[in-house]
Amino acid sequence: MSPPRKRVRRTFSACWTCRRRRVRCDGVVPGCTPCRKHSVACEGYSVELVWVDPSTGKYPPLSRRSLDSAHTWDGWPILDDEQLERLIDGDIDGSGTQIGQLEANPFTEELANLGNEIRDVTDSIAALPKKSQVPRSILPIPNTFRSNSDDAAVFYHYMTWVAPLMVPVDDADNPWKSVYPSTALQDTSPASCALYHAILAQAAFNLANLYGDTNDDGPKKTAQGLEHYGASLHQLYKCLGSSTEEEYDACMATLYTLVITGAYARQKLPWRDHFGGAGGMVTKFLGQQPWAQSSRSWVISQSLALSFEIAQTSNTHRRERSSLTDTLLGDVSLKCEFGFTIGSSGQVLQVISNIRLLAERMATGDIPENPGELIQNYIAELTSPPESTEDFDIEEIWESTSKKDRAEYLQRLHLRLFRNAAIIYLFRTVLNVPPQGVVKYVSTVLQDTLSFIQLHGGAVSMWPVFIAAVEAYEVKDQQIVEQWFDISGQLGIQNRRTAREVIRAVWEKRSQEAKNRGLQQSQIAIDWREVQQFLGLDLLLL
Repeated sequence: MSPPRKRVRRTFSACWTCRRRRVRCDGVVPGCTPCRKHSVACEGYSVELVWVDPSTGKYPPLSRRSLDSAHTWDGWPILDDEQLERLIDGDIDGSGTQIGQLEANPFTEELANLGNEIRDVTDSIAALPKKSQVPRSILPIPNTFRSNSDDAAVFYHYMTWVAPLMVPVDDADNPWKSVYPSTALQDTSPASCALYHAILAQAAFNLANLYGDTNDDGPKKTAQGLEHYGASLHQLYKCLGSSTEEEYDACMATLYTLVITGAYARQKLPWRDHFGGAGGMVTKFLGQQPWAQSSRSWVISQSLALSFEIAQTSNTHRRERSSLTDTLLGDVSLKCEFGFTIGSSGQVLQVISNIRLLAERMATGDIPENPGELIQNYIAELTSPPESTEDFDIEEIWESTSKKDRAEYLQRLHLRLFRNAAIIYLFRTVLNVPPQGVVKYVSTVLQDTLSFIQLHGGAVSMWPVFIAAVEAYEVKDQQIVEQWFDISGQLGIQNRRTAREVIRAVWEKRSQEAKNRGLQQSQIAIDWREVQQFLGLDLLLL
């Protein structure tokens, strides 16, 4: 009698690399342990939809269906005899819509009933301010998407949890509680629909991170996020040739939201590619310059311009100049409000951009005639005028201080974070100063971060904290970074968790090199971008 056949437990949670290699995968994100140990690229866990042969039920090997047939068609209406007759005749709903025109099935990337959902939105949405002014915050919108309660819940989560996290100091001017949702719901055009789906994707990925993997809710929200992400891209493709200001607003807001979604999702989404689309839109609208014509367009455009500049600071490869820097940044940064959505200022962000361009230029051997003078000018701009945060005896009168004064204090404190982090960035990228040369700025940024969190709740912009954290070598500073990890890791934003991996890898490499070379850690300069590249990561520091 032959021995019983060993049963193999099959899993659908392995990364694509391990599935191809037929090895056990531990499912660690963003890259699994087996792939790291064997120094191979981990292809991740994203869903790759394939068509199933209707006659045999087979599909290509090393692929997997997203859902079984029962779940695929779950929620779709059961057609009666009369509807079936019309379907056979090529008229789906009796209105003359042909099958070939609509191509309706559960695998299409757009939601066929999205127009009806948006038309069902309550009168409060119809009464939103027009594009001639920046809308103030609007109330959350529960129970308005009558045909899809799941989308309504995710949209509500966006309004009440995600949107407040998008700015360091949440107030009535937060565009993610006003400009973005109102633009997404203003009509049923492909541009607005694209933004609508992008918003739902961002919120769904955030929920997936908050739920985690302890039950089915996390994976379900991940699948929902991927569905809306694909639908947004599909709708966006339809409107990239648009030429009206309304379409510009919705398309640019979509591109920005898709970029940000890359910071929320566990999957590796090509968030940098969306900047290319945004640059193309800016070039196309150079004659109209909508960012100079309406406050709504300006708010959306400035978010894209500043996010691009921040994103380029983590780019290890020099690329061709973009219209987002050459045109948009100069135009939108003229307003004193520029940078408010990230908690910085136009002056500081312009200096950060100039530092980046100078570092890229010098890396190619193109040394300007007066580098010392340029550096001194940058330092002068970053240190004058310093933000005063001495107006309050925080411990004694913070609770009795007016809400407006608290907000102003927090804004000044956050701007100081950016100023000191920009100085660290200058010394490290242009002058290659070791950590001991920036230690006082590192300590100041981290102490201010801790103060900000204690007074406000934790939605600190990532860039200044990260720039300081990778240079931290003193125990007291690293302990503050760990506190920031613990707090920001609870926000449901994936890049905060990924940042922990990069920062700790930098610390470990600095410690090891110090031992190998017989030096102090304070003397070891580590380029965190190279460490990030070695780990196969690409952080969006927003």
